[in-house]
Amino acid sequence: LFNALNGLGNAGSDDPTVAAIANTCLYATFAVSGYLAGAAFNLLGPIPLFLVGGLTYAVYAACIYFSPYWGLLPVVGGVILGIGAGIFWAAQSSLMMLYATPNSRGSFIACFWIIFNLGGVAGGLLQFGLNYHNEGKGANAVSYFTFIAIMILGALAAPCLLAQPSSVVREDGTKVVFKCAEAPAEEIRAALLSIGDPFVQRNLLFFLASNWFYTYNFSGFNGHQFNMRTRGLNSALFWGAQMLAAWLFGKLLDARLPPVTRARRGMGLVVYFLVASLGLAIWNNSRSTCNHGHGWDKGMPCRLDYLHDFPEVGVPMVINVLLGASDAVYQNFALWLMSMAAAGDARKTVAYAAAYKGVQSLGAGCAWLLDLVGFISYRQQGIITLALAVVACLPVVPTF
Repeated sequence: LFNALNGLGNAGSDDPTVAAIANTCLYATFAVSGYLAGAAFNLLGPIPLFLVGGLTYAVYAACIYFSPYWGLLPVVGGVILGIGAGIFWAAQSSLMMLYATPNSRGSFIACFWIIFNLGGVAGGLLQFGLNYHNEGKGANAVSYFTFIAIMILGALAAPCLLAQPSSVVREDGTKVVFKCAEAPAEEIRAALLSIGDPFVQRNLLFFLASNWFYTYNFSGFNGHQFNMRTRGLNSALFWGAQMLAAWLFGKLLDARLPPVTRARRGMGLVVYFLVASLGLAIWNNSRSTCNHGHGWDKGMPCRLDYLHDFPEVGVPMVINVLLGASDAVYQNFALWLMSMAAAGDARKTVAYAAAYKGVQSLGAGCAWLLDLVGFISYRQQGIITLALAVVACLPVVPTF
């Protein structure tokens, strides 16, 4: 649902600065909390992290809605969610990779990605319906409070629905083994030292780039090119494309082929989708029918409607779908690589997941900061995003 909210562009707000401030604070905090969340996972286990972390998403949404009344709320919401999301995602990534067997890791990641993005699809369709007659630039109050209520219910469901990891048996009959947690200071020290792991070092740039493109995709491509109801529909299509791409890509990653072959083919698809999706999006920046053929960018937004501007609106909406598929392929590949490298070792899996979320959030924070300071256009942001993501693939190849 957080994805659906941000997928609208500007986090549903009518002011792009609100989303830029909130998400800069969010990902800056996330970078620290995500990196250190491995220590929290080892000390507390996953259920408290899911509960507390999940509730912070509702706080973020409330802060965005009330931000016109108090200017500091985007900062408050971003920082609180940054802390909560760090522990939430470290727990989620660790369990997902730990529960899979060597031949089912791609399928496990894909299964999670489908469930995860089902929330984005449902949220996008909800926003589409709730804002169907909304002629304003921001989502209405009903949208926000509906999301807040569902977020709270989802967080409170975690202790009721989640199995204790110690009781889980993998499909090949092996149990998930957790080593006893050390003293808090030792756990934090171990988390800090994980940056020295050779696998993490070779993947640092790949991790950094893995969420960089959300600023361009959401506040730029979707937020500056379409009206509110079409942004909601685009959000649903974006996350729906992720579900399909994850399912198909998971089959490739679990194919009965040597791991090196699967890794090479996976990387080839990652690069292909990056160039195809972001390349077309950057082309669309200046070639769109918006603004009498001058395209869209900062200071020159457009309000295309899926119905009134058909068929011209079809091309950017298809590009939006490709951007979603590209995101799924990139991140599923990163998670699969970590899962293969950790090979079922619980502490190593937790350390990789925490490093991934921490460095990933640092990159996302940098992208939102560039958007906030405003000295680069969205077209330039798109070019930076594509160049960084493709170059980041090069150091990963030796890990195969």
